[in-house]
Amino acid sequence: MGNQDKAAAPATEVDINSVLQEAATKGSLSDAKFTALLSLMMAKEARLAEKEELLNQQIAAREDERKRESERYTISIIENQRKCKHLKGGAGRTKGHQRDPAVYGHTFTDGKVHIKCTLCKAKWMPKDTADYLDRNGSKIPNWTGIGWREALAMAEDSSNRPSSSERFFAGASEQHVSDTAREIAKSPNLQF
Repeated sequence: MGNQDKAAAPATEVDINSVLQEAATKGSLSDAKFTALLSLMMAKEARLAEKEELLNQQIAAREDERKRESERYTISIIENQRKCKHLKGGAGRTKGHQRDPAVYGHTFTDGKVHIKCTLCKAKWMPKDTADYLDRNGSKIPNWTGIGWREALAMAEDSSNRPSSSERFFAGASEQHVSDTAREIAKSPNLQF
């Protein structure tokens, strides 16, 4: 019996199905077949675990590269905004040109106003100062060196027209419109 069981024990994963079918019909397996079947299944699980670990390492490596690329992109945006003069004319601009900032104001549907540079995409909000930008309640260093007041002055000097989202004030009184929107609306060059 021992020699027959060793000879009939599964040697590869292909043989596993026949051994499992035999166990289902007979209701039992010999010790040799069971041990061989168990070792094959453990080897298969080890290979699957190895593949899963390799996949996890590849995913982690891709995620690390995405983070590095995102940081490089953010740094390049910040450097571009730091160097930007926010004036129309680019490299061909001479000192004799009229000062025309490349910024515009945008009013959102809720009445909030942002001022944005069309060249570098820098954006200023009402609580921004020359030292700090206020984003979601956090103060971060202002790499542009331009606060809200300076940005507002640039928007007033600009020949760009402000933009706005559709605003629905049906039944709302004048007091719901933000002070910032009123401030910009008073500017002679800014038209809504």
